[in-house]
Amino acid sequence: MHALILELSDVAVVSKKNRLRWGKGRAYKDPKAIAFEEELGATARMAVATAPGVWPLRGPVKLQIEVCQPDKRRRDLQNWSDTICDALNGVVYEDDSQVVRLEMQKTFGSEWWLQVVVTPVVN
Repeated sequence: MHALILELSDVAVVSKKNRLRWGKGRAYKDPKAIAFEEELGATARMAVATAPGVWPLRGPVKLQIEVCQPDKRRRDLQNWSDTICDALNGVVYEDDSQVVRLEMQKTFGSEWWLQVVVTPVVN
């Protein structure tokens, strides 16, 4: 099975750290976090629909993630990876606990851009 490549442009990558908000005694997700997860999930569903093989993957996987951000603000790669991995649950792989290798890179450019490459790991 070959790698699955997902790309998003002009959609801000939202940190898991900022996903839950509290108000009036209950927790809710920030609308920006919901929009990001829906956009990445939709992109993943479209890619999986045309990719050969059986999806979601059931064995170990490797993720290579590159995030390009449009400004120099400090943002935490680890929190981004949590959000991205969660958004792919049940679509690309059954659960993000299957991720056995994670490579991540942050770059700077003129707009938001995200690329996720998912590769099954053959033991």
